[in-house]
This record gives sequence, C-alpha cells and structure tokens, in this order.
Amino acid sequence: MNTLQRLVSNLLVASALISGGVHADQSVLRNRAIAYVMTDLFWSVYQTPGAIQECPQGFNDGPREQFEQLFPYHQALTVEETQLRQEIETWHPTTDSDGFEFFQVEGGISWGVNLDGEVGLNDFVHPDGTPGIDNELYRAVGCIIGFRGPDGVEYIFQNKAIADERYNRMMIELTEVDDLENDDSVTVSVYRGLDRLLTDATGSKIVPGGTQRVDTRWGQKLIRKIDAKIVNSKLITEPIPDLIIPWQNLNVPSIQLIRDARFVLDLTAQGATGLLAGYADVDTWYYQLIRNDSTHHLSNGQISGISLYKALRRLADAHPSLDTGENTAISTALDIKMTQVFISHSPSQNAE
Repeated sequence: MNTLQRLVSNLLVASALISGGVHADQSVLRNRAIAYVMTDLFWSVYQTPGAIQECPQGFNDGPREQFEQLFPYHQALTVEETQLRQEIETWHPTTDSDGFEFFQVEGGISWGVNLDGEVGLNDFVHPDGTPGIDNELYRAVGCIIGFRGPDGVEYIFQNKAIADERYNRMMIELTEVDDLENDDSVTVSVYRGLDRLLTDATGSKIVPGGTQRVDTRWGQKLIRKIDAKIVNSKLITEPIPDLIIPWQNLNVPSIQLIRDARFVLDLTAQGATGLLAGYADVDTWYYQLIRNDSTHHLSNGQISGISLYKALRRLADAHPSLDTGENTAISTALDIKMTQVFISHSPSQNAE
C-alpha cells in the first residue's frame, strides 16, 4: 500500500468512526483500554404526553404561588415576616407540614434499575416490562415542571452545565478489556478531567477523539475503581459505595453523593449512553439544588425547596441513620451520555 492509499484508508476509517459506522470492537482499544467523558447528565424522569398518567392531579406550585397563598396581604407585613421567613425555611428545612398538598408521581412506570434485588409493592416497572425498579427520587420530582424535559429550568441548565463547566468533567476509563462486546471481567476507573470538550467547527456538537488530563490534585478524592463486565456491548459495574459527582451550575461549585452507585451503559466506538443509578444522599442532593439556584431561579421551574425537602425525606428508602433510624438516601437514576476520549496520565498535568 503506497502513501496515497494509506491516507485514503485512514480517512475512510475516520469518517466511519464519526458517522457511527464502526462498531465497538477491538479496533478502538488502546492497550486494552478505552475511555469516555460525560457530556449529558440529568435525573431520569419518565414522561407521558400531558403528564396524564404520572401526574393526574397536575403539577406542584412553586415559591411564588405558595407565597401568594401564605401571605395574601403581604403588603401589610414586614420582610422578616414574609420573604425572610420563607428563605430561612428553605435553608433550614424540617419535616413538619407546610400546609400544602404535594403531588407525587402516581404512575407505575419509571426508568431506573432494581437496586435492592427485590420486587416490592411500591416498586416501579421499567418501560420494557422489568419489575422492581427503584427510583423514589422520580416519585418526588416527576410532578415538578422544572425537572421535566425539554423545557424545565433544571433540565436545561443543570444538564447544560455538565458540558460547559470544566469543574464537572467526569470520566470513566475501561481497562483490561479483551472484547468490547462481551467481557466478563474489566476494571472501570472514575476520574475528574481538566480540559474542555472537543467540538466540531460550529462549537455546538461534541465529537469523540478528544484528550483529557486526569485531575489527580483537586480530584484525587473523586477517583474510584470498580469491577465490571460487558454483556452484548452493555457495561454493567459493581456498586460503588460512595460515588462523588462534581456538579457546578451557575458558577457555584457543588457535588452529588450517590451511594451504591452503578453504571449501566451501552457502549460504542464513539460513546456510551445509559443510566447511572444508586441512592442519592438526601441532604447533599437538596443543598446542591438550592446552592446552585436561588429562590428566584427555582420559582421559574415552580420548585418549592421547602415542600420538596419534606417529600425527599418522606420517600427516602435506604441508608438509615445510626442515630435516628430514618433513611438518609433516596433511590434514583440519572440519564447519562458520554463521548469517547483519550485520557492522559502524565504526572506533570496538575499545574492548574
């Protein structure tokens, strides 16, 4: 093969990779490894047209609507008696009733995973018919418009921040891989990256093939290694006891803590899509929300932090407190998309 023939062959392979024409096989592995960087992440919310099935009573009121009901004559009251009272309740929530009815999901279908290996009366059924789905967070947020796509304020901005903010640069690397279609033993490492995502010429489409340095300085505590397997090009990891996800929105650094987390991802040469499931720590989940979004922003999505916290605590279904016996974590699933990336493990990469 002469130089021109090799050039044409390389161009054809590159074109096939970009267009999705090459399956996830050994040709994409380097030293029995392949890596992916996260581009999309948000809470899995099963939706039907008009929300008739899951939210027959409608959607929950937000802070503005609740304020009007609580203080119909607020002009005669002080700021301390009204706005500040609600802000204090938002930042120091309790499980006491706020006097408002909270509409939680009533449908029996949800995205997610069977986390506890059991099929209970309160569990959901997956759209594919699989029973025993644990996703109580969906029950809490499914009837709040801010968490619903495609127009919900949280759905738009928190997901957008995953790609825009380098702080959120979460990656996984698969090593000891013999076959990307079926392999009964691989290792998955979770890292935080340092670099911006590779895009096409428009700057709007993230493309595979970029390079990411590993943050072993500030991101050292985020690194996790777990065993996994690949079945019919689906990656299934063992549970991670405490997965920390960096999640900054509107320039406010914060995290999510997911206990017993596991990835269930469909792999290709270009990327990975699927679920990240586990039990979200209730307090971490709540404070990530209100730290990243003021009451003003939450109001745009009709999200009452006060009412939502009470629902989260009521629906929490795992990791009971040693002191009180009350559950501290709530089952959840997140929709995740990742793009293939090359990871650099250079020891001099953490000057930032």
